[in-house]
Amino acid sequence: MSSPKLQGTTPQHVGENAVDCAFAVRTPLVLRAEDVARFQTFGFLVLRRFFEPAPLADEIDRVMNDGLLSSHGLTRSGQIHFQYVPMMTSRTPASLSLLDRTEAIAVAVLGGAVLPTRAKGVRYFGNSPWHVDSELPVPSIGILAYLGQLAPENGALMVLPGSHRPEFSNAIREYGGFDLAASAMPSHAIRTEPGDVIAIDEHLFHASTGGIVRRQWRTDFVVDPIGREAEAQTERYYAGILPPDWDGGYDVDRYPSYGLDWRQSGRPAVARLESLGVYELAGRQEEIARSRWRREVL
Repeated sequence: MSSPKLQGTTPQHVGENAVDCAFAVRTPLVLRAEDVARFQTFGFLVLRRFFEPAPLADEIDRVMNDGLLSSHGLTRSGQIHFQYVPMMTSRTPASLSLLDRTEAIAVAVLGGAVLPTRAKGVRYFGNSPWHVDSELPVPSIGILAYLGQLAPENGALMVLPGSHRPEFSNAIREYGGFDLAASAMPSHAIRTEPGDVIAIDEHLFHASTGGIVRRQWRTDFVVDPIGREAEAQTERYYAGILPPDWDGGYDVDRYPSYGLDWRQSGRPAVARLESLGVYELAGRQEEIARSRWRREVL
């Protein structure tokens, strides 16, 4: 299939430095076959100056200010500490615009139609050990955009190139690399500036060190499944994202995962996500979080 066009992108590859990169701002480019091959080989790709960062940064700050519940504190997943709020409503137009534009990246590197997860604004605190974002045999990628200038010494994303491949991944696990500190294994640090976008295979090992607070926008894409077996795996993928007992610590009424704004948007993925039961999963999680919050304020 032909590669989709991406607006305002300059692919960045392993070993290149952000400050030395030749930029192309809002110029139609094609994600080249060699860029796709590089992603498939190393598990990540960086696209420089992909979007205008100021509106998204302002949007994330506003969402964090009026979406987080003051009583909740930090959310924890293993050794990773963070706060997040979904950005999938008419209150977050910059987020939805970036989700729509990055779909072309996912289509190119995954090789076919894709479905999105929820976009969200995130604040990470401190270091993150070596980990992967998915253990499931489902092709999926994360799209990350940091809203600060990051280098190895202040929390830049660190990756083990090629570790999304099963043989390498298994070797890292046998070595005991899972949950090791970021400095414990040789790695590649991805320098980024606001406006850059990182595409990362969700099975790739990554970490960070030296950062205090890092603002990030993120969404994920999964291949639109064909056949009942693939659909069952994809349903399991979304169930892992939306477990019923998870409380993200944000206002689920103001910032739902998939509210009416999304479901009435006419996007091609809307009906497909419904058929896979994703909205039911999100609704169940939000109702439990809503009930918990009501009990706390009484």
